[in-house]
Amino acid sequence: MIDCYLETGRQPGLSVEPAEGFVEVHDEPGHYHRFENAHVRVYDVRFPPGASSLYHRHSVNTMYVAIHDCRVYDQAFAQQDGVTHALSAGMCGCRPHGREPLIHRVRNDGTGLMQMIGAEHRKSPPVLADRLLAAPFHTALDDPFHGESIRFYRIDLPPGESTGLVDYNFSGLLVSLSDATLAVGDGRSTQVTGFAPGAFVWHDGPIRRQLSNVGKTRFRAVLGEWR
Repeated sequence: MIDCYLETGRQPGLSVEPAEGFVEVHDEPGHYHRFENAHVRVYDVRFPPGASSLYHRHSVNTMYVAIHDCRVYDQAFAQQDGVTHALSAGMCGCRPHGREPLIHRVRNDGTGLMQMIGAEHRKSPPVLADRLLAAPFHTALDDPFHGESIRFYRIDLPPGESTGLVDYNFSGLLVSLSDATLAVGDGRSTQVTGFAPGAFVWHDGPIRRQLSNVGKTRFRAVLGEWR
């Protein structure tokens, strides 16, 4: 694993719908750009209770991870009514926007912060794993959207536990769901890193890493494997 990105965020600013009636997702003021390379573009979605987005368009397959429990009102463009989704922290999936573009707007209908990490699958990496990852404290997850671009794993590491050395034979994005402190090593050296909900790490694979929980709180995260 490499650099960790932490943000406190800011309140979405007011903006005006363009003449077309929608903006591209990278221009939506509540979708904060965080990181990009040839394979991924990561953004952080944050809306306080009652706040709404502009209508915006998604046209690239996108990994989503809900950071907190939330209630999200989702209204498709040109539709009179929308639907409200109750999302649990850790909910994840890859929506196939590449073949099913989406124009919509969202509103936080809950009482707490609505935060999601979105990661666009821009390009497949040169090295792909030929099988699902099997490692201690890692559990493969089903994708409710049946996305073809990304595999998902849950990491649940209690205090004092370690994964041992794990071969991550893929490139991927780890998204933290909890406050925790890990010692991350490669068998030669170790670096202690603090995580917070919504922090993320991109790694170019294949790599070998050991995650050891040296703090007092459980480390929970979602790991997306780029295909």
